[in-house]
Amino acid sequence: MKTAKEKIIALAPLASEFNEFNSLFATALENAGARPVEYNWGLRSLSRCDAVIFHWPDQFIKTGQSLSAFKQILRIAILRRTHGLKVVWVAHNVLPHDTDGRGSLLRTAFMNSLDGVIYLSKQSQRLVHEAHRLPGRVVEQVTVHGRYPAPSLTFTPPGAQEKVRLASIGLVRPYKNLCELVEATSDMSPSEMEVAIVGKRHDAAYAAELEAEASENAVLQLRLSDAIISQSDLDAAIDSANGIVLPYRKILNSGSAILALSRARPVLIPATGSMPELADLVGRDWVRLYEGKLTGQVLRDFAEHVRSIPQGAAPDLSPISWSRVTDDLRQFLDRLF
Repeated sequence: MKTAKEKIIALAPLASEFNEFNSLFATALENAGARPVEYNWGLRSLSRCDAVIFHWPDQFIKTGQSLSAFKQILRIAILRRTHGLKVVWVAHNVLPHDTDGRGSLLRTAFMNSLDGVIYLSKQSQRLVHEAHRLPGRVVEQVTVHGRYPAPSLTFTPPGAQEKVRLASIGLVRPYKNLCELVEATSDMSPSEMEVAIVGKRHDAAYAAELEAEASENAVLQLRLSDAIISQSDLDAAIDSANGIVLPYRKILNSGSAILALSRARPVLIPATGSMPELADLVGRDWVRLYEGKLTGQVLRDFAEHVRSIPQGAAPDLSPISWSRVTDDLRQFLDRLF
């Protein structure tokens, strides 16, 4: 039985094999006084919940509407009216990755169903308001993307005679813009640097294109897999690099950037979305921003910066602690209910 104050909140998803963020968020929600449960879109299951929180509601926001998504919207509409169910969106992205900006009736229906939106940065809030029309009743909360758990790690620069080792990590998808990284290293000598691309072939056609373009590039090492990269292998890829390169074409928030910072590795990333805000939070020595296209010179400048970071340094990640997220969620729940 739930207590008088405790709220049962269905999370979609409660946990994910792709991203530890989901379970960390669920724990923060629990610490804020709620009882998180797995989202199940059946009427009976949802009727027991006080709210549902969607992390990546692609089924509602992408073009190409599905009958299943319409049924979910209908069930949510019924329970909002009959049981007072609250609907909340954690706005990781303004729109799903690798999609156009065209609207749809389903997207409009989802936005109209919202009672709350949780943003992972102030810029996220601004961009969501530019892209979507939210109901006047929506309760909004700005928080941060919490850091990932890691041992107490510090930075070790490459030796004077060693190459700078860079890596790009995560799912291999078109929006990651990895072909631009291949192009940026195409005229480099292996004596300058070593760049590894480590990830799952999320988009098989794009991965094949990437492998073809990188086939004669001596600077690059492609370590792609058809299976999900285990957390231990991902951690090892980060730890073996001196810096992480994330050349995204479009980006709002980046779990990969937070993961790299959590393991004391500087990140090179475009100055778009929430990335300037992240740089202000943890320091521009650790989040290096660039404008426009990723080029060989941008990589060389980053490599030079990596060499300048002192032995034993580590970013101050207290501004993106999970205790901060818990406090923000507690305030949000107080206003939502």
